[in-house]
Amino acid sequence: MKNLIRFVIAIMSVWTGTVWATERPAAPSERPSGTGIIVHSDGYILTAQHVIANARRVIVVTPGEVRASAIVVSTDPEHDLALLKADTVGLSEASLGHAGAVRLDQEVIAVGFPFGLREVSVTRGRIAAVRTKGVQRVFQVDAAVNPGNSGGPLYNAEGEVIGILTTKFSHPSGIVPEGMAFAVPLSYATPLLANIDGFDFTAIGKSRSVKKAKKGKAADDERLAAMLRTTVRIETARGADPSPTPMTPAPAETTKRHDPAPSTAQGETRNPSYRVPDQAAVQQVNEQLRKTQQEQLQALTQQGIPVPEGMVLIPAGEFLMGSEDGLPDMRPMHRVQVSTYWLDQHEVTNRQYRQCMESGGCAPPKDHSAYDDAARADHPVTNVTWSQARNYCGWRGKRLPTEAEWEKAARGIDGRLYPWGNSDEMVKTRATKNGTVPVGSIEFARSPYGVADLVMNASEWVNDWYAEDFYRSSPSRDPQGPARGAFKVLRGGEPSDRPLELRASYRGWDDMSYWGPSVGFRCAQDGS
Repeated sequence: MKNLIRFVIAIMSVWTGTVWATERPAAPSERPSGTGIIVHSDGYILTAQHVIANARRVIVVTPGEVRASAIVVSTDPEHDLALLKADTVGLSEASLGHAGAVRLDQEVIAVGFPFGLREVSVTRGRIAAVRTKGVQRVFQVDAAVNPGNSGGPLYNAEGEVIGILTTKFSHPSGIVPEGMAFAVPLSYATPLLANIDGFDFTAIGKSRSVKKAKKGKAADDERLAAMLRTTVRIETARGADPSPTPMTPAPAETTKRHDPAPSTAQGETRNPSYRVPDQAAVQQVNEQLRKTQQEQLQALTQQGIPVPEGMVLIPAGEFLMGSEDGLPDMRPMHRVQVSTYWLDQHEVTNRQYRQCMESGGCAPPKDHSAYDDAARADHPVTNVTWSQARNYCGWRGKRLPTEAEWEKAARGIDGRLYPWGNSDEMVKTRATKNGTVPVGSIEFARSPYGVADLVMNASEWVNDWYAEDFYRSSPSRDPQGPARGAFKVLRGGEPSDRPLELRASYRGWDDMSYWGPSVGFRCAQDGS
């Protein structure tokens, strides 16, 4: 009897195991999907978001065919970027450079694993164009980059990473020429790199002076070896079943947008019940602000204080800064008290900038095509760096506005989305291709204080350094931005931008050496 029981149990065990093995779906196997670059020795890898999209499991293969599982720390689908954390430490990390210093026809080097091959490929080329859309841009590279290179690094001649190769963007003609590729500027990865504990942003671009001192074949070989040592192959498993590897977290914009309100910090006044004002309320606020503005102007006139030519008075007072339903760096919406100041009614024009240049006070724009066009004399001057903007304002006895001053002038005190109110329909009326128009010609876009073109024409440099989390500790009175940083803030946007990017609360940023055909500025001055 005991033997019979043992026999039945054995048969059942074999049958059960066979059924389990038959019904259990095979785990998806990893296949090469792209390339990545080591940005921190603790296993942090930067790659293209589409390389790991919908992956159940991610494997990073470092030089020497050492395999390590990885999780997704953060993603930026809009710019096709992702930050991974591999289960390994002690890696060699790449030198990072300033994307804002990139120039047309500059020599670049693309590194990656084309077609999923195990051998890394190195391709040399040049920057053929810088495609721009508002304050967003992408490098067009005349290098033969093949499938599998996506997510790989684009180096400058000094061996610094300046971009991440992507396939998300297309040539304006709709047909990508043979031997042409695109790369996302490294500067867009800043919010992702901020997730790395203790990441040293001050080291970006610092290796250039050391590497420039080294010349010759030996130095070139050393730089190439460093590139190969810090480039990794990325493999992914895509299938219907979950994998033991942790799931990819949602993008930062999504996971943070609906977080419960944290405890308030200095300068932070949450508005959990805030509602965007309707147009009737907007009109009422406009009338109130204009009345206050006129009263103060009359008072100044009575005191014999002259009104600066071409400038608008912004009276002292409190306003709502930021947004509760915007990107992470726009939150939280908080109350800020700003002292009286003056702001240029219009962006600085090519005609005005030429006066400074001819007097010896300003350097010419980095690109002369628009500046030298007589028909564009009254268009905003563009293709200028942050330093050039600051120098011009100093030459006029003025300064760049702070981020808070710019935003208050654009949206007034009621937290509206745009200078004119809250309607996205107004954006569609100027949904044209890239390009500026004469200053002051977009009547509906004037702010409640009468300042023109704060959106819909060119993006504008302001004085502040950029920090994604600055609003969580911002002073409640006359904030000046972080004490230091790696990037400067850009405000406003051109008409082809999305509605979100044209909001008065939207915060752009870039390296202070960046310049582009849609980047201009205006000046401010302290009030009396």
